[in-house]
Amino acid sequence: MNEIDLHGTGLFDAKLKIIESTTRAYNSDWNGLVFIHGYHGGTAIRDYIRSKHFVQDLASEGLNIPMKLDTSKPGSTSIIFP
Repeated sequence: MNEIDLHGTGLFDAKLKIIESTTRAYNSDWNGLVFIHGYHGGTAIRDYIRSKHFVQDLASEGLNIPMKLDTSKPGSTSIIFP
């Protein structure tokens, strides 16, 4: 899976990058993405990816992307497209 490193990215810019990357990955027939967000410097990005707001933001862009989240690692979240 491709990795997107979000270290040092503010929440607003991270949201844009997350939505853009997810859309591109899904449309490119990738099997998923790994977002590296860390957890020692704050959890805002991690919390966003793991929240319903992420799915709602995708829907507001007209995207209904089926996905599963792997949250087993504290510093990253994997998105898997079935």
